Amino acid sequence: PEVTQTVIDEVDPENIVILGGPRVVEPDIEQELEVSTDATVRRIAGDDRYETAALIAAEYGAADTVYVATGENGAFPDALAGSALAGSEGAPVLLTEEDEVPEIVTETINDLGATNVIVLGGPNAINDTTFTNLGGTERVAGTTRYETAAEISKAFGYGDGNDAPAAYVATGQNFPDALAGSALAGAQDSPIMLVKGPDANDQVPDEIAAELDRISPNQVFILGGTKAVSQDVEDELNQSYPRWQTD
Repeated sequence: PEVTQTVIDEVDPENIVILGGPRVVEPDIEQELEVSTDATVRRIAGDDRYETAALIAAEYGAADTVYVATGENGAFPDALAGSALAGSEGAPVLLTEEDEVPEIVTETINDLGATNVIVLGGPNAINDTTFTNLGGTERVAGTTRYETAAEISKAFGYGDGNDAPAAYVATGQNFPDALAGSALAGAQDSPIMLVKGPDANDQVPDEIAAELDRISPNQVFILGGTKAVSQDVEDELNQSYPRWQTD
């Protein structure tokens, strides 16, 4: 898209990494980037999403901690909220099936030398057998995607007078905004918070509101337009923001 090309031109990267195979990002796009930029363009891709995530994780070389989330269709929120936490720690994120661990995932955990395998999401996302087969050492989960995001936020260590530098708010009903924002949030050691969108009785879920109260972020950034996160949610956040600054 033109807006993407414009930003690439402005950022002027030395390296561009395409994630996913030719069915996800076509070779024509790769060739277009090679022609339109001076960057070195390369692709990280496996035969499926699990192998692609494993190959991305392998780029770390070694890692004491890895985060694992479900890669099942439509079950994206845990990975998105967890990516910001993983990014803040310099840790990779792997994907698994709900009831089976792909062999490449086990191999990658072993190759990285990870001793902490933190599973994101409850047993409905990754069941207990899969948790065991992953060598799971901890599960971070709530009863809903919103509660899980709040639990992941707690792992940043904010609260009790240690205010979060920022919080990023995105819809929990679709993935693009939180996906793009998770890298930025991780780089700023800030959590991703998920809220309900206009087609789901838009609101700030109670568990998210309580977590925002607890961490008292210095800044709050909403990712996406009002079709993703409604004006009502923005207004609700603005009403609460002064209280976070005085807590």
